[in-house]
Amino acid sequence: MKLSTRIRGYTLVELGISSAVFSTIGLTLCSLVNTTAILGAKNTATNTAHQQARTAMVQMLQDLHSAISLPYLVDDSGNAIAGAGPAPGIAFQQWAGGPHKINADATTSDNQITLTLTPGAGPTPSVGQRLIVPTHQIEDDITAVSGNASNFTVTLAHALPVAISGTSTYTITCFISNRCSYTVANGALEWRGIAAKKSFSVLGTDITSPNPFSTPVTPAGALYYRFVSAINLSTADPQYSNRNFKAANIFLNGQVPMKARLATYQ
Repeated sequence: MKLSTRIRGYTLVELGISSAVFSTIGLTLCSLVNTTAILGAKNTATNTAHQQARTAMVQMLQDLHSAISLPYLVDDSGNAIAGAGPAPGIAFQQWAGGPHKINADATTSDNQITLTLTPGAGPTPSVGQRLIVPTHQIEDDITAVSGNASNFTVTLAHALPVAISGTSTYTITCFISNRCSYTVANGALEWRGIAAKKSFSVLGTDITSPNPFSTPVTPAGALYYRFVSAINLSTADPQYSNRNFKAANIFLNGQVPMKARLATYQ
């Protein structure tokens, strides 16, 4: 008896069905991987943009809340803007040193004040900072400095508006301040030290709100100085993903209450 073995192969229909099944599974897996990668890029870009905005907002709120002058709105070149805004920037003064004791009288023809620097009351005053004498409402830019800690002389940009007298009898103090600002220029949020024109740092990029600063107003339309400023900041990161996936915007709003005011003028 002779046995015959017959080996049967796949038919064309079976091969076609198998190929279709594997292709479908492969496309599904590729789609899932691509979707996961896009969602990951979206989350990363969104988190980066949001964290950047939150960090900038916290720093601005802290600095504005501790300002010793009434903040004022400025354009992207640092020039003052009248009204309630909105504006691309806001400028103010920060405490830099003091109180220091004035140890010599000065007349209205003088533009120099002699101080005794208080140890630990901030660094030595420098050119470009401002001298503030609250009791006499004297505020001016410092143009020159000389002397030592016990006999330190600062030269002001203008003659004194009022005389300073009685320094041998009374303790008359003064303070040193820095002008600075936050400004949005070319999509970047910058901190600028106005006294030192070249001093600045970038706190955030891809800012989508070109005029985020304003001064709150009352229902009657007057400037509401109980709050020194309002901030409406938004940011996005459209270049984070190589798929050019744009992060969702974040919108941050805040109003800064007035805390203390040492400077009368800007």
